[in-house]
Amino acid sequence: MIDTIIFDLDGTLADCKELHQIAFRDAVMELCPNAKYEDEDIEGRPTREKIRILHTMGYEFNGDKLNEIKQAQTQDRLEEYVKYNEPLCNEMLRLQKKYKLCCASNATANFVHRSLKIMQLHHRGDGNQVFTKINTATYFPPKPDPYTFFDCMRWTKSTPENTIIFEDSIVGIQCALATGCTTIRVTDVAHTIEEMKKL
Repeated sequence: MIDTIIFDLDGTLADCKELHQIAFRDAVMELCPNAKYEDEDIEGRPTREKIRILHTMGYEFNGDKLNEIKQAQTQDRLEEYVKYNEPLCNEMLRLQKKYKLCCASNATANFVHRSLKIMQLHHRGDGNQVFTKINTATYFPPKPDPYTFFDCMRWTKSTPENTIIFEDSIVGIQCALATGCTTIRVTDVAHTIEEMKKL
C-alpha cells in the first residue's frame, strides 16, 4: 500500500527545464564562449555539477562567477516559465488527502520555494503545507546520489516498497530506480497530471 509520493520539480511539476538550459548556456557563453557541450550531457544535474563537468572537459572559467550569473538569470526569468496550474493543484490536493507528499529537487532552495509559491503548492489556502518534506540541492547531496529520496522516506517513515517517485530526467530516473521505489517516468507537467489521476 502506497504511503508516500516524492515529486521532482523541474520537468515534473513545472516545465522549466528550458529556463535552466538557457540560463546556464548564456552564463557559459559569457564566461567561456568557446565551450561546447550537449544539453543531454548535463541534464538533470545541479549547476555546480555542470560546472565540474565542463572543467573536466578542459574549459577554464570562474565557476563561482558562472554559478552566480546562472542563478541570477533563472531568478529574473522564473515567472516566464513557472505558472499556477489549476489541474495540477487540484490533483496535488486530492493526493494529499491520501498520501504524504514530498518534493526532491536538484535546484536551489531559493528556486524551489519561490517556484512552489508561484504555483500555489507551497501552502494550501488554510496555511498548511502541501508537502510534508521539501529537499533541495542547497541542503542535500544532489542526484544521482539517492540520499534526498531516502531522507524523504525517513521523514515520512515510509519504505521503498510503499513509496512512488515521479521523475523526468535520465539522472533523476536512474537515481529513483536505485532506491527500489516504484518510479513513474514523466515527460512534462501534463504527463505528471495524467499519472497522478491514476493514483
